[in-house]
Amino acid sequence: MENVNGNGQLVTVAAWNFAPNDALLGLTGLSVRGVLGRVKAGMVEDGARPVVPMGHGDPSAFPSFRTAPEAVDAVADALLSGEYNSYASCVGLEPARS
Repeated sequence: MENVNGNGQLVTVAAWNFAPNDALLGLTGLSVRGVLGRVKAGMVEDGARPVVPMGHGDPSAFPSFRTAPEAVDAVADALLSGEYNSYASCVGLEPARS
């Protein structure tokens, strides 16, 4: 195997040559991606209930994920007050912990 070091010189390194571990190769189905693949394989796309992809980064694209007006007002009030314009303590805020 060859690699280029920080000086732009070609360096030969030893290959790892690990033998495949059959016990580990079967565990890919236990990963988040593997489980998601199994769930998607069992979904009916044209079913009676709409499918909302939970891995979607921005839920605002779906009308069922609208933020409550009270939550918007609470966030706006907190920002406007200036009391929360800093990092939280390392143990978090007491109201959030309780």
